[in-house]
Amino acid sequence: MEITIPTVLKTLSASGSAAKSITVWWKQSKGDSRALIGELKDNLLYLDMVVTDGVPLDDVVDKLSVAEYKRLSKEGFNFNKLKKSKVAKYPSLQGTDLAKLGGKETEELIVSIYDKINEISIKFPHLGYNKKYRWGVRASNIRKRIWLLLKHVGS
Repeated sequence: MEITIPTVLKTLSASGSAAKSITVWWKQSKGDSRALIGELKDNLLYLDMVVTDGVPLDDVVDKLSVAEYKRLSKEGFNFNKLKKSKVAKYPSLQGTDLAKLGGKETEELIVSIYDKINEISIKFPHLGYNKKYRWGVRASNIRKRIWLLLKHVGS
């Protein structure tokens, strides 16, 4: 499966770079932020196994988690405190599914990531490998959103 990666995200797409970046971010964080980042890291690792290592989605779908995100949402956590500025409108995102996220608040990017993880967690167990759903592409798209979040908070 050939997935185009915007230039701005190329360094994070390299083997292990995103995991290292998210680990650094996690170590620098505290409390609720740290819990959310840890959950994102785990989800990224599971999605990496699906996309890069050929692990079947049904082997990891029950391990994908939205629990911390839902808890924090319920408690009124301000996701914009992870990074107060808006996502940059990187030129290399133009023409990609990530283009619409440029100029958005950090919270909107996080909601986008978790909406897609939640959708896979709900639909995949019931629909399986239905040809109508390209689960590998969906997993890759979530990874790209997480990479964009890493690029955003690191800038």
